[in-house]
Amino acid sequence: MKSDPSATLDPLDAGDGTSRTPLVLLMRHPQTIANEQHRYLGQRDIDLTEKGQRQRDLAVAALVAWKPDRIFSSPMERCLSIAKPAARQLGLALEVDPCIAEMCFGALEGLTRQEAEDSGIPFPWGPTSDRWPAPGGESLESFFSRLSQACDRYSTFSGRTAVVSHGGAIRGMCAYWMHMPPDQLWSMEIGNVASALFAFRSGMPMMRGFGLKPDEIASR
Repeated sequence: MKSDPSATLDPLDAGDGTSRTPLVLLMRHPQTIANEQHRYLGQRDIDLTEKGQRQRDLAVAALVAWKPDRIFSSPMERCLSIAKPAARQLGLALEVDPCIAEMCFGALEGLTRQEAEDSGIPFPWGPTSDRWPAPGGESLESFFSRLSQACDRYSTFSGRTAVVSHGGAIRGMCAYWMHMPPDQLWSMEIGNVASALFAFRSGMPMMRGFGLKPDEIASR
């Protein structure tokens, strides 16, 4: 018996090789000096490394090739370094979304993991973070709450939505869509300019890729 090739097709395919399935691509920013030195970097701007500059160029080209219908970006310059040129090349109006900024680490900003432990406030500060964030920092509950607002918004769009954000924020959005407890978001690792891809059917998320490199995006 011959197999029915239509059985393997996405039911929302347009029939011309393109898909009408809503997609959301979450891309992390390029490497910064703080990333290279393994320091906590939340809501501060800091320069890219030379490696990060090369990553930026590859990420912009990949995002343009993916042809999103809209682009959202964190307000941080390391994210805008990808989102701005990609939006310009695509003729899109860039939308800056403060809900997808990185967690504010407060007193831990700029510290290494060891320096944070030596300060008596190791990170992550876990499920009691409503009471025990670092001084001046953001609780896990607050962080997850604003990310969930962004997720609920992005999941309503048709076509392709690109989101340029941060390691912690992307983990949080993935955790929300995968129904993981907020304190489990740190169990995922996503590198600089790597991406997670979600498809939505009847509003339900399905992860189609995680840790995707720039050269893997265009074909998705």
